[in-house]
Amino acid sequence: MSLHRIDFSTGFAEHLAALGIATGLHGAIDIDERVMVETPVTLGSVDFWQAPAEVGAFSYFGPGCTFANASVGRYSSIGPGAQVGMTRHPADWLTTSPIGYVPDFLNFERHLAGHHPDWTRALPLQEYDLRPATRIGNDVWIGSRAFIKDGVTIGDGAIIGAHSVVTHDVPPYAIVVGSPAQIIRYRFADTLIERLHRLAWWRCNLLDMPALDVRDAEGCIDELERRIEAGEVGALDTQPIGLVEEHRRFTEIQAFLTQRRA
Repeated sequence: MSLHRIDFSTGFAEHLAALGIATGLHGAIDIDERVMVETPVTLGSVDFWQAPAEVGAFSYFGPGCTFANASVGRYSSIGPGAQVGMTRHPADWLTTSPIGYVPDFLNFERHLAGHHPDWTRALPLQEYDLRPATRIGNDVWIGSRAFIKDGVTIGDGAIIGAHSVVTHDVPPYAIVVGSPAQIIRYRFADTLIERLHRLAWWRCNLLDMPALDVRDAEGCIDELERRIEAGEVGALDTQPIGLVEEHRRFTEIQAFLTQRRA
């Protein structure tokens, strides 16, 4: 894990906005260098929890979200307070506490050493995969305050009901609700889901599509298939931006401008 302290100043927020990254983050925040986002995107006040993350174009987060060691595709909607990829704890060890596998967890060891100069940790540290990657597909809607367990895969087009607790993979285009979340139905018939899977329309910029009535899913599929086959639709031209690298670039630009003005 390679963390960098980023100052989300007004100037940096404006710089990101010009690139198509809207954010409500403020102050100094430790960000993993593997946080990558496509544009346009809205991050809101999402907490990446000092972990890697990938966010696809046209996706957004509502206020108060946590998104740790996770990826989300394009055109996805993550509602307020959703928690995605939160760390697990071992249930079959002597203790569920992270002191068994995280060195100096929350400075506990530093506290003991500070009060007892001769003290050193005797308990062996164990290996534990506390944060397996969580994957969310394209065109996914996650309702407010939903909880997505780490390591889960949410298929393209799925809908997660508000306050749901998702502990297992969710198939593409399934609608799940409850705690634990259960499938109540699918958005479309199997034949339409298969066509959507082949089409993968999120590779394109929907906003470039004239006379496309999104209320008619099957009609849209017919039209997009025709346009793609005719070569009338190209792939969305966007490159992922690393927040850490972009902050480094922004800082260098500001230093250069300051030097010129001096």
